[in-house]
Parts: sequence; C-alpha cells; structure tokens
Amino acid sequence: MLLSTTIRQRALLLAALLCGGSLQGHAQVYYLSLDKQTLDVPSRDFYVEQVLDGRTSRAGIGQVRPKVGLVFVASLRPADLSPNLVAGLTQFLQTQLPARPTDHPALLVVRELQVSETYEAGTTTQGPAGQLTGTGNAIIRRAQATLDLYLHAADGYHFVQTATDEARPSGFLSRTTDADLLTSHERNLKKAIERCLTQFARADWGAAQARPAQPLAALAQVGHLATGASAPAYAIVADSVRLTPGYYPSFLAFRNNQPVPVPTLHLRTTPRAGAGWENLPQITPLATTDGKARELPESWGFTDGQHLYIRRQGHYRQLTRQGNSFGFMGPPESASQELKAGNLLGAALASTRPVPYTLELLTGRVTQFADAGRAATRTDTARIYVYRPAGPGPAQPLFLNDQPVGELAENQLLVLLWADPAHEPRLRLGAAAGPELAFIPDFRQPIYVRVVRQPEPTKVPLEIVPAKVGVFDIKRLKLRAGK
Repeated sequence: MLLSTTIRQRALLLAALLCGGSLQGHAQVYYLSLDKQTLDVPSRDFYVEQVLDGRTSRAGIGQVRPKVGLVFVASLRPADLSPNLVAGLTQFLQTQLPARPTDHPALLVVRELQVSETYEAGTTTQGPAGQLTGTGNAIIRRAQATLDLYLHAADGYHFVQTATDEARPSGFLSRTTDADLLTSHERNLKKAIERCLTQFARADWGAAQARPAQPLAALAQVGHLATGASAPAYAIVADSVRLTPGYYPSFLAFRNNQPVPVPTLHLRTTPRAGAGWENLPQITPLATTDGKARELPESWGFTDGQHLYIRRQGHYRQLTRQGNSFGFMGPPESASQELKAGNLLGAALASTRPVPYTLELLTGRVTQFADAGRAATRTDTARIYVYRPAGPGPAQPLFLNDQPVGELAENQLLVLLWADPAHEPRLRLGAAAGPELAFIPDFRQPIYVRVVRQPEPTKVPLEIVPAKVGVFDIKRLKLRAGK
C-alpha cells in the first residue's frame, strides 16, 4: 500500500537530510551514461568512425533530478553526457555499431542532444460513491536528437542527410512507481539516437557522393567556440571600458552597449547574511531627480559607469568579464522552478548558496556551464522566412539592415540569409523610415516573420511567429499559388 502524499514527502525529506551534506554542491553537473544501453538499428550499412559536436550552445544536455542518498530529490540539476558528449557518444556508437567490411565509413555531427524533465502535480477528485480517485505526482521526461551524417570518401566528407527525433515514455510515469528516474533519461537518449540512426539506414549514398566534398577542418568548426581576435566584436566587449551610466531595456541594448542614459544613477547596497552571500550584497539602482532618489524602472540590466549588472530572479547581479563573455553569481534556479510547479518538497531541498552563471552573448541565454558564453567563430547561416498572408494593399519593399532585399505582395514569401553572429538583423517594411523589427537570430532553426494584416501606425508591421504557425501559413501560401 502506498504512503499518503504527505507522509511520503516527509519520508523523502528525512532521508535526504540524513545523507550528510546532501544539500551541498547541489548545482554541480550530473553526468548521464549510455554504457548500459543497447542499440538496435536494422539494415544499417554504415559505421560511425568519428563524432563532432556541432551544437551552437554547448551548455550541457539539459536538467535532471539527481539521486540524493537512497531517494530521488525533486530538484533539477544541470546534466551532461559522461565523460563529455563527443567521447561518450563515440564510445557508445563504436561499441554498439562496430565496423564491418561492407559498411560505409561515416562522420556524425551532433546538432542537438537534449533531455528535459517537467514535474506534474497530482490531482484528486471525489467520485459519486465518495471514493477518491486521481493521479499521483508525475515526472515527464523527454529526449531530443538532431544529427547530421556525412559519408567519408577519398576526397573529403559528403553530406548525406539530417535526422531528428524525440523520445518519451508513453503516458505519465509517477515518481513513486518508477524505479530509476535517471536510467529513463538514458533510455530516452538512446531511443532518440536510435531512431535517427534508423533513418540513416535508408540513406542514398549515391546522391551523397554526388554532393560537393567538405574538408574535416571545416566540419570541425561548425558550432565551435573560440576566444581572442577571431571572436565577433560585440560592442559591450569592445567598449566595456567606456560605459555611460544608464539602464539597458533589453539584451540587445546591452550587447550593443546602448544604455538609456541616467547621469545621476547611483547604487544602494544592502548586505546579505545568508551562507555564501557575505560578499554579494543586494543592489538597488537609484536616480536622483528634484533632489529625491528614486529606484530605476525594472530593466534587463544597467551600468553605473564602472560596472555592469544583470537582472535575474528579481534581483540585480554584478557581471564580471570572462574572456569575451560575462559571468555572475546567483542562487540556483531549481528552487524557483519547483515553486512554480507547486512542488514544495523540491523547493525545500534546493540549495540557496550562490552558484556561477555565464551569459551567452550569441543568444542572451544564461547558463551554469562555463564554456557557453564564448562567441561562435563559425555558425550556420540563419534562415529567415518573411511572408505576407492574403490581404489587400500594394506590394511593399522589405529592407534588411537598411538594404533592400525584395518586395512583398499578398501571398508572397522572401527567404533571407543571415550569417553575422556579432550583429542582429533589423527588418523594415516600406520605403519610408519607420519602426523596425530587431531580433537575435537562431542559427539552429528557421525564423518565421509574418506581415501583420492590420498594423497599428506606431508599431512594427512585422511579427515573429512560432515555427509551427509559420510552416502552416507558408503551406497555405504555396497552395494558393499552386506550388
């Protein structure tokens, strides 16, 4: 008979607290291993002789709930593949899919490898006979993989195809009945990879051989990170010694070092007494007007002319230079995530000691992985689909960073390419100067931009839409055009 939810949670909490020091180092990376997994790829006619990490962001492969002592704690923790993605995946594939004399030698480029985990609180309802029914607390786990396969020939490497797939257990698996949460992540990873490899088993090797060959050195640079003179010249990195007091309304304003000036900006610091927070006071930016000090409006961040600050989890944190990026100290995000999910036990077990974060200048993402903030020297070209649904009105010119790139009439589509990670694309519809749509390009998947049918005069007549919306809309455009 299962314990009641309250008793079970108390038992888990007690067991975790009995494991001396179990709350310390909570933010450390947890490594998943594929060593105990088995691949089944029928009809394969290739083997993987080399694996390359072509991900734009290398900030681990997701977050999992680790095991503390004898129980699984409901707090998320950053995860990666053991000992690292390339070595772990290479060993796994070469062990499970050994080379045979008739197999094609292939190179695998990992574009995405991700695990995710969400907490679903249980529900209880009372039936007509007074019986209580419902679902228990559940952990929903998924894995995603996107892989590129290249044929290794005498003249270089020929692209074969891209495969992407997702794996997750069917239904909702309760944490109280699942014996091992972590192996389910590893099983999901194995399944997602296995399904991609199964797609490769139907590859057209002749068509691949006919494509232009690429040298290994070029493929090895896809998604790679670098520092020094080869990194993109982001303004906030180049101009960080020349700061004007003010606040940054957005990440783009920060990256371009374009604060809204506040000449009278100054700081109020309040010491913190929590463990590990002795040298990290609470920071409040103030501006003096009419002889009174008032707090600045909440913003992405600010600078007092000497230091830079980012707003995270409702508080400002001081940024420190880390090569060509920035880092800061803050509390682990697991506690706030669990509170949002209604998981009080997970929030109680989450550590509150400060942990290091890195700000990724390519995308604005904040991560606990130290290597994620360095700028990519070579990224794939981002594809931007700009389209105009059916509607009255003449064709209008479209400008990309003030350069004309074509015209959009109703039911028309323009495909734009963007390969500059140091600057953001700016789109403007219409010949006259007007509001522009500026955004951070995603080099891993297409961006869909739709013309607004009835735009307001003072707002940008363009909007970014989710990929599934953009794909659906463009299919409709092609149907109307008879394509």
